This record gives sequence, structure tokens and C-alpha cells, in this order.
Amino acid sequence: MLSRRHAMALGLMPWPAQAACAPDFARLTLEGTGAPAGSIAVFGQAFRPGDMPRGSLPTIRLASGAALATQMDVRNRHPDGSVRLAQIAVACPALADGALAPCLMRAEPREAGAALGATGRSALIEIQSGGQVWRADLMQGFPGADPWQSGPLAVQGRLALPVTLTGLASLRLVADVALRADGTLWVEAWLRNDIAMRPNGGEVAYVVRLRLDGRLALEAEIRRQHHYTGWGRLLGSTRAGPAPPPPLIRHDAGYLADAGAVARYGLTAGIEPALLARMDGVMAAPGWSKPLGPRGVTQDMRQTGGRADIGPATMPQAAWLISGDRRAAAFALGQAEAAGSIPWHFQDAARGCWMDTIRWPGLWTDGRGGPAPGGLAQPISGETGWITDCAHQPDLNFIPYLLSGRRALLDNLQAQAAWAVLSQWPAAAARGAGEGTNVVRGNQVRGAAWSLRQLENAAWASPERDANRAWLRASADANWAWIISRIPAWTATQGEAHGRIPGEYGTPGVTPPWQQDYFASTAASAARRGNAQARAVLLWMSNFLVGRFTAEPRGFAPHDGCAYLIATGTARGWAEIGAATRAAGLSNGMGWSKTEGDYAQLALQSLAAISDVLELPASRGAYAWLAAAGAPFTRPQDFRRDPAFHIVPRGAAPCRD
Repeated sequence: MLSRRHAMALGLMPWPAQAACAPDFARLTLEGTGAPAGSIAVFGQAFRPGDMPRGSLPTIRLASGAALATQMDVRNRHPDGSVRLAQIAVACPALADGALAPCLMRAEPREAGAALGATGRSALIEIQSGGQVWRADLMQGFPGADPWQSGPLAVQGRLALPVTLTGLASLRLVADVALRADGTLWVEAWLRNDIAMRPNGGEVAYVVRLRLDGRLALEAEIRRQHHYTGWGRLLGSTRAGPAPPPPLIRHDAGYLADAGAVARYGLTAGIEPALLARMDGVMAAPGWSKPLGPRGVTQDMRQTGGRADIGPATMPQAAWLISGDRRAAAFALGQAEAAGSIPWHFQDAARGCWMDTIRWPGLWTDGRGGPAPGGLAQPISGETGWITDCAHQPDLNFIPYLLSGRRALLDNLQAQAAWAVLSQWPAAAARGAGEGTNVVRGNQVRGAAWSLRQLENAAWASPERDANRAWLRASADANWAWIISRIPAWTATQGEAHGRIPGEYGTPGVTPPWQQDYFASTAASAARRGNAQARAVLLWMSNFLVGRFTAEPRGFAPHDGCAYLIATGTARGWAEIGAATRAAGLSNGMGWSKTEGDYAQLALQSLAAISDVLELPASRGAYAWLAAAGAPFTRPQDFRRDPAFHIVPRGAAPCRD
């Protein structure tokens, strides 16, 4: 059996961020698929401020020192002008299936090469419905005036067209077409039935055929596609047949945390092999490939409990970041595609972006919104199979977009972020009252956490010239500003134990601390990315989030810090809250009977994030106490089986059984 050191040297384990030495700032590992030398792999990459200065390009080197040809297309930049998020193409060596090649990345000042030429390839789509046939040449005008990729290794453009069939006004084709220097043609074609607020919108049935280089690459019969949904597939072709999958990219998850892109996941415990095998089994089942299928995403989002799709990221996404395993990657990407089938996609065709409160200030997408423009012109069907709920919405697309760079997944991410605002009752959101698009006031704290998570992730990931970006950023900022404005009043009300975001909850007089932990994960994410207002909110929250484990001298038992409920009521001091919690029968005492669930995991991730972002010594001490206290589901094997909340402080000691 390989030692840990040897396993890391072979790329079998994630590299710690600090292992890369200047000028090399990050590590990647190529995983072979049997594709020939020169195959082009394309992936997304986030950078720390200053690591990729303006005028620089990434150089990726193998352990031998050999540099691989690379191309970078910038999506957005840090305030200092350095690259924050980009899509990278790299020409890979020949690697046997499963073989691993560790690489180092650095920035070097050099110019990009000339763009790859587009010659002699074909991509044709045909849609048949009700005796009518609609066709489009996807190479028409390729790559367009504003290509998504443009360089010597890859050129990618987008074709977006309304599909004019049977008088329907809501269906459109969105196709991302790419040519690569290895001779492959890649098409990600989506049929989005999402144009809103027009007459004659609604469900549609059709047969679609996609031909690449003259061969049938995709044929599907869609018997019923509901309004506000979409589906798509990424397919590759060579002149001789289907394109072989290029090598896979295993990212440096520690570096991505340093860059503010993701939470700091624990990388030493690993992932339970049985978990990865289960994902593989689910993907092998026939239903996985069916268009518009849920792919394991909880369709009734009102459901609570141990859901694998709730958290700062989903469980499969966390497993992907921690392990780099191709099964976790494929599962997470598959669920990102499945997100298209959730009826929360509202396209404003007149403006070429997702619907927002700029043009639709009074819109409420809930069925109670009434006739347009207060509600949707065509209400969401009750037969979609989905019941959406902002308090339990998963983020299915941010990490897959971050790691893959696939533009269609950014579309899904932005659409959900817009829905997170438009699904709020306009009166509670205070539209037109100077508070912006408020997703916090009057909401459950968990609903506020996940809605603001979507706004932050979509705003952070969107390209600088994207039509949705300014509204997404302004909406997120307005929410942080509103919270800041309320902190003095909340502090006065909450007293010594202040730091709790108020919110709706079914039981009066109690605080579910785990919902505060949810919100802390969103505040920490934004603060990690340099958001000063979010940092101030997290600092204010830390008084409660850390204090619940350090206030024993003031009368509050640390075991109750992660109880399911804490009896806060009108109490202002820790002693009062502790006494009320015991009197209400909510206390853990010296055990954990009121923490049967992932509540200790949630508390740990809050303490870890506070330690990581704010560097408060008390938070690190509280984390160390809780990690060693024997609370339910905090053993290394628990995190290996479900890593969704395996978030640790910077420099955390290796996880030991």
C-alpha cells in the first residue's frame, strides 16, 4: 500500500495549496482517459488576487518540467485587474485511462496566439412537432461577434434562436459550439422552453435530432416539456466518429478556497469508496440519461432531513472537490444539467437576459401573484413534478460551472438567482421602498441564506459584460446593506447574546441555531471574496455563533450550542437563555440527545469559516472543543460518507479516526 507521501506524489490525493512554491501558485492533476496526445481539455479556474496579472497567461508544467500549450479566456477580474475567473484550455499528453499526471501552474507574461480557424465542419439540428419541421445550422455565423473562447486551442461561440413551431412563443434553442485544435467539434445544445410574459407560451412536445459532421449524435422524443424548463447535452465529434473524452482535470481545492471560490473543505479524510460506487450505480441506471429527469435532486423541495443537495455546495460537489474522482464529477455535472428541468427559468427575450426587478418590479412568480404583470402571463404548471421552495433550494450549478467553465451551467445559475428574488413576495422584498430586492426580511433564515447564496454566487461568477451581472451584484449588495442597517436595533434587542439574524420560524420564542449556521456559510463565502459588508455581518454573528460554545462561565452550557433549538425568547443574557433552554426541555445536558442530526456538523463549519475568514482565536478554540467532544456525526468516517459540511479552518490538523 502506498504511503500518504507517495500517494500525493502520484496525484492520488489532493495537493495542499501550500505545497506549490512561487512562482508556481497552484497544482492540477490530469487524469487520463486514453485520449491521444494533444487532446484539448477545457476547465474553469479561479485565481487569488494578483496571481494572474493583466498581460499574463497561465503556464502548466508536468513533473518533468515540460510545459503544456495553454489558452485562457478571462471571465472577470479582481479590483487590481488580475484575473479572478477564467476558462482554460490545455493540450494534454497521452495518458492511459486512469493514469495521473501532477502539474504546476504559474503566470508568465506573454501574448495569446491567433485564434483557431473554423473550416469544413457541420452541426445541424432538426426539431419536429405537430407535422412541422424546424431546422438550424449551428455553424451559421460561427463563432459570432463575441466568442466565449478565442485562441489557438479552442474557439467557441453561441447561437440562440427562437424555435418557431405550432405557434408556440416560449421555446428557444441555445447552442454553444466549439472547435478545438485536436480536431474535435463540441456542441452543447439546450432547448429552453423559458421565454416568459408572451402570449402563446406553454408546454411543448417534439422530436429533436442533432447531427455532427453528418452523423446522428442525438435523437430524443420529448413528449411534454413544461414551460420555464430546459434540457441539454454536451456532445463531441471528430471527422471520423464521436470525440473521445479528453483527460479530466483534478483541481487544487485548497487553492480554490484561498481564491475565495469555495469553502475550505477537509482534504485528509478522503471519500468513502462505497459513496462513489453508489453514484456510479445511479448514473448507470436507464433513467439517468432521460431528458428532463431529476437525477437524484429532491423534487419536492419542501422536504427536510438529510438531503444530499442542501448546503454551501451539494454532497456530490463536495466529494468532487475533495477527491477529484471522475464519478463524483460526472454525478455533479449531471445534476447541474438536471437543474434545467426545474421550472424557475424566466427569460426576458426583449432584453436578452433573465427577468429581474428592473423591468418587472412588481412580479411575483408564485401563483398568488395574479395576472401579469403582478404574476406570470402563464402560471407555472402544477404538473411539472417539482415543488420549489427558497428555504430548501440546492445550488446545483455554481461548482459545476466553476470547475468546467460550461456556459449553459452559468445560465442555470443565473436563472435560479433571479428566481430567488422574484419568488419573494414583493411587499416583503420592499421593492420600490429603497431596500432593493430583499430576500432576508420576513423570510426564514435558511431561505435568506440560500437565496443570498444564489445571488452572491451568480454575481461573482458572471462575466463582466454579462447582461445579468449588474442587477445580480446590486441585488446582493442591497441585502448586505439592509442587514448592516438593522444590526444596531437587533443588537439592542438581543443584548449580550446578540448575533442572530431574525427570521420566520414555526415555534415562537426559540432560535434554531443551525439556520444561523446556514446563513453564516453564505456570509463567510461573500467575506472570503472580499465583501466588506458580508465580513461585518459575519463578525457580528460570531458573537452568538462562537459564544454559544464559550459562554459556559456566563451560564450557557456548550453542549447546547448545537442543540436543535435554543430558547432565546426575550432573553438578553447567556444565563437567561441557558436557563430557558433547560426549562423548555431543549437542553442536551451533558449529552447530545437534542443534536441527533447534522447540527454539530453545521456548527463546526460555522466555526471553521469564522476562524478561516476572521481569524478569531476564540472560534478556533471552540472548533477544537466541538470537534473532540463526540457530538453525533462528527467522526472522520461520518465525513467520508457525507462530506457536504466537511469544512475546516485553515491549517487544520489531519483528520484521524
